[in-house]
Amino acid sequence: MNIAVIGSGMAGLATARILKDAGHNITIFEALPGRGMDSHSIAFENGLIDAPLRVMNPHLWQNTLSLATHLGIKAFPVRTFISCSWLFPDKTETWLTTSRTRIGNFPIINNRKGIKQYGWRLVKGMLQLKTAIQRFFKSKHQDISLAEFINNNDIEEVFWHGAVMPVLYTICTCDPKTIGQWPAKPLLVFLRQLTDGDALLRLHGGTPALVDKLIENIEIHSGAEITKVEEQGEHVLVENAQGEQFTFDRVVVATPTYKIENFLNNSQFADDIALLKKFRFEQGELVMHTDSSAMPPNRKDWSVLNYMMDRDFTRQQFTVWLNSIEPSLVGKTPVYQTWRPITEIDPKKVISTVTLTRAVVDADTVALNKELQLRHAAANRKVFYCGSWSCDGLPILESAVTSAMHIAEIFGAPVPFKGLKPEVEIAPQLGYH
Repeated sequence: MNIAVIGSGMAGLATARILKDAGHNITIFEALPGRGMDSHSIAFENGLIDAPLRVMNPHLWQNTLSLATHLGIKAFPVRTFISCSWLFPDKTETWLTTSRTRIGNFPIINNRKGIKQYGWRLVKGMLQLKTAIQRFFKSKHQDISLAEFINNNDIEEVFWHGAVMPVLYTICTCDPKTIGQWPAKPLLVFLRQLTDGDALLRLHGGTPALVDKLIENIEIHSGAEITKVEEQGEHVLVENAQGEQFTFDRVVVATPTYKIENFLNNSQFADDIALLKKFRFEQGELVMHTDSSAMPPNRKDWSVLNYMMDRDFTRQQFTVWLNSIEPSLVGKTPVYQTWRPITEIDPKKVISTVTLTRAVVDADTVALNKELQLRHAAANRKVFYCGSWSCDGLPILESAVTSAMHIAEIFGAPVPFKGLKPEVEIAPQLGYH
């Protein structure tokens, strides 16, 4: 069949690759110039800034890493040490640094201040969280929000808000104000699996290397928004902003759902639009820069992940030190990524600012997804929808790949990468052995 895929984020590209390999003729449409998924990645001093930087746990990103392995892309292990600093009106004070730990293995404290002031509270919080998670998974009442989980359990404040929640913000790149609405279960599964000891992985060549393989031998029309998707008898008409028209047997829409009203025929797809508009999204800014004021004041406290928050936990940001985790940036000018900065970044040191869109997960999301999958199963359906928002669990890269696998199932397309173990190769530039 001739199939159009609208959108070239991870969901669209994975769908295109799977269906192309199954023998279909695929055309990708992307509103941005180039490829959507790596459109924000930029060169810096002959190195690569991946925006956003992607670090993956082999359990939680199983399908993504399997797909990369199938495409011949190797992974390399990374150590994501963390630092946490208080933002006071007159100073920044680092209260926790960890070493030789992975993102979730809280915490091996290696600064005296952290041990002296917070050591017992962190250990206590860790034990309380472990007990609370065990109790949760034995309970029959798992349909609660993260906020309800916290209210139901007594967990040390400094540990939860100072060390655990920042990790969730990092992975989900979400708004701290909305994460409390999220269903607790996928987040607690996530926290439980993060601590099981496997090294976190990155892909050799970063996102551009993955995108190159995903679009190999697939036609892509970029730089023009889609303005019309309309069923015409047995076919579907697709038109872009340049006035070009194309006809397909099937269309897969892989864009955030708030955009669909702009191009889906409003009368033909009224029911779909009504459903899809119930999915909610939020946006946040990711800033690439060389301003070290977003890092701990003492260079010895710099970590891969650096959290800053006020003492009331009402304002927070995190900054990634890219040179410590991207082989091509080792030895280059220190460069950083800060998500939702609350401290002022020197405008002269800003390399680029990117607005990222993320799905908001809440109690309604699961029911909406079930309804969407039911509609996909309807006979003679010609237009389908996928994205990280269209799966249960966390709306991250893995959900995007899983949603593509759901589309593959509808089309009867094989998924040959399922279950493949990542091929891991050390990146010697990072100094690991």
